[in-house]
Amino acid sequence: MDTYNRSTKVKIVLLVLIATFSNICAQKTTEEIGSWEMLFNQTRLHNKWSLHSEVQFRSYDVKPNTEQLLIRGGINFHYNSNIILSSGYGWITNYVDDENIFKQQNVNENRIWEQLILKSKENRFNFEHRYRLEQRWIEANGITNYKNRIRYLFRITVPLNKKEVSDNTIFFSLYNELFIALRNASFDRNRLYGAIGFQINKSCSIQIGYLLQSTSIVSKQYLQIGINLNPDFRKVK
Repeated sequence: MDTYNRSTKVKIVLLVLIATFSNICAQKTTEEIGSWEMLFNQTRLHNKWSLHSEVQFRSYDVKPNTEQLLIRGGINFHYNSNIILSSGYGWITNYVDDENIFKQQNVNENRIWEQLILKSKENRFNFEHRYRLEQRWIEANGITNYKNRIRYLFRITVPLNKKEVSDNTIFFSLYNELFIALRNASFDRNRLYGAIGFQINKSCSIQIGYLLQSTSIVSKQYLQIGINLNPDFRKVK
C-alpha cells in the first residue's frame, strides 16, 4: 500500500510539473536577469509553536534596482515534525522601473495567508509539499481590488557531503511552485528554482541559486541568495 501511495504521489507531481513546463516553454523569456535577496526566520518558542518572519528584496537587474519589497510574518503550529500549519500577514510594495523608483510607487498589497506543510524523507531525499491560500487586497492608483490565490510548492532537498542535513552540510535544493487564481481557476504564475546551500549549524543556513518566474505573458530569470536563521528558545529538559 505504501508503495502504491508513493507511486501515485510521484505521478501527480510529475503531471503538475509537465503541465507547468509546457506553459513555461510557450513563454518569451526576457533577457534581463534580476536579483532576489531573502532573509527567513523561524523562532521556535515551544514544541508546538514558532514565529515566522521574512524579508524579500527583488530587483529588476542584478545591480540594486528595486522591483518589489515583501515583508511577511506569521505563527506556526507544529502538529508533529512532518506537519506544520501556519497563518500570517504580508505587506508587499512594487516599484516602477525608473531612476526615481522610490518616488513612483505604483502597487501596494496587503495579504493574509494560511498554509499547510507536509514533509517526508526517502533515504537521502527530503521532500516538502506546501499548500498556501492567500487573500489579497491590491491597491493601485487609488483603487483596491480583492483577489484570492492558491499556491502549491514541491521541494526536494538532498545533502551532498553527508547522509543527512546537519552541521557543515552542503546540499542541493530544487522546487517548483504553481500559482492559481481562484476567481476563474486560471494560471497566475510559476516559479522554478534550483540552488546550492550550506547548513552552517542547526540555526543557520545559506543558499545561492537561480529562479525562473513565468506568468501567462513572459518569463524572467533571477539570481537568488537566501539566509535562514532559526533560533530555538525551547527549554532543554
